[in-house]
Amino acid sequence: MQSELCLHQIFAQQVELRPDAPAVCDADDELTYRQLDERAARLAAAILRETSGPGARVGLHLRRGNAVVVAILATLKAGCAYVPLDPSYPAERVQYMADDASVELILTDSGSEATAPAARRVLGIGPSSWAAELPRAAEAAVTPQVPAYVIYTSGSSGTPKGVEVSHRNVTALLAACDQLVTVDDSDVWTLFHSYCFDFSVWELWGALAHGGKLVVVSAEAARSPEAMLELLRAERVTVLNQVPSVFRYLSRAGTAPGVQGVPSLRYVIFGGEVVDVDAVREWRQVHGTATEFVNMYGITETTVFSTGRTLLPAEIDVPVGSPAPAGAADPALNIGLPLDGFELAVLTPEGRPVAPGEIGEIHLAGEQLAIGYLDRPKLTAERYPVLALPGRQPRRYYRSGDLAVLRADGALEYAGRADDQVKINGYRIEIGEVESALRGAPGVGDLVVVPATSRVGERMLVAFYTAPDGGLAADGLAERLTSHARAALPAFMVPGRFVNVPSLPLSPSGKTDKRALAEQLR
Repeated sequence: MQSELCLHQIFAQQVELRPDAPAVCDADDELTYRQLDERAARLAAAILRETSGPGARVGLHLRRGNAVVVAILATLKAGCAYVPLDPSYPAERVQYMADDASVELILTDSGSEATAPAARRVLGIGPSSWAAELPRAAEAAVTPQVPAYVIYTSGSSGTPKGVEVSHRNVTALLAACDQLVTVDDSDVWTLFHSYCFDFSVWELWGALAHGGKLVVVSAEAARSPEAMLELLRAERVTVLNQVPSVFRYLSRAGTAPGVQGVPSLRYVIFGGEVVDVDAVREWRQVHGTATEFVNMYGITETTVFSTGRTLLPAEIDVPVGSPAPAGAADPALNIGLPLDGFELAVLTPEGRPVAPGEIGEIHLAGEQLAIGYLDRPKLTAERYPVLALPGRQPRRYYRSGDLAVLRADGALEYAGRADDQVKINGYRIEIGEVESALRGAPGVGDLVVVPATSRVGERMLVAFYTAPDGGLAADGLAERLTSHARAALPAFMVPGRFVNVPSLPLSPSGKTDKRALAEQLR
């Protein structure tokens, strides 16, 4: 992948090579590379008319469909950066992100226009936005160092924070993944994840930068493992990207009696969570061993993926529940080696590189490190320090907050977080942000949130709360608290349970004893 090119320029190369090949489809329409390019060029002209020009930030408030891909390409062709604004998020949160990013224009559609956040200009898009008689935009003169998108992550201060990512960061990702996953123009990919989740960046550009076909998965199919299996078969999908907890349901559906196989599937690429190895084993026992399973570890701030490895047959072609051989890395926790272009360091709290077998915090350096946090220079300097490690030149690193054990072979075993951040369904969530949003609910005395595991093995958040007088809460408070959470937070951040307690236990140091609360759930 050519890092001296911008993403839309790499796409333009594919348009030249295969103009009539299918580029993207949804439930209603299929576009060739030429048609997608023409639509994006005409929408780019409208973006340039409605904004100050290259460098502006454009909010995308769109339902799933081909229009999302058109809008992303159009924004990049105009030399602008896109800001995902999911219509399913609470309106207050969407408005905060639009304001914080200072978007000059919001693109929306007929299904979400009524809930679009306020901005200097809101433009509804549809077939009339790329009609054949409209002018096409000339390619904006921008460099790969400029921002391609700003994506928001959970914030420990109680508000989301925007991560600014450049074209070069993404092309470095593509080049690195080319060394681990072999794909070409014959592949069919799914855009399964919301464009507000950075996994979508890999799905979209993994397909379009290699000349493949991208299938935009409807919200309905994404929620139904059975519908998803049918889509995989009907579209002959070859590359599927999944959060492990979602694949668990797909595996259950795919291994039910009488279910047809998915013979086209070459890769399942995991990200966002610890791999469910047993779900992979069950899949392979029914569907055979033709599909490769790849475990990726990554962070929004380092552009999607940072380490990876292919799960070995010796790990997954064994009975369900089989433990790792003595001395071997746990296949669920082994996140492999750094991708090409990354320099990785595992450091103690004192900043010393760990020895094999020791645990430390993952630090990453390389071209995939994002520009930083939008308009937060102090936070950027804190999380992206310049370190002079023994035997290395001073470099800018990202402090991940993730812990790992360094193995003798250089691979890493994931060992959890060094802070209160957790992962639920692949989303990184700052517990402090959830607590901040919920403590303001009427009738709540105090409240803490702890991560837990449900009875069916799913990770979830549980909120423990007290009443203002220190006694048990009045009837109906749990329901009101749930409603408050749904109005204030995206669905993936809403706790799965709300538990009323007379008081919150304290540890010997005087802090809330979250471990004791978690024990109550067992």
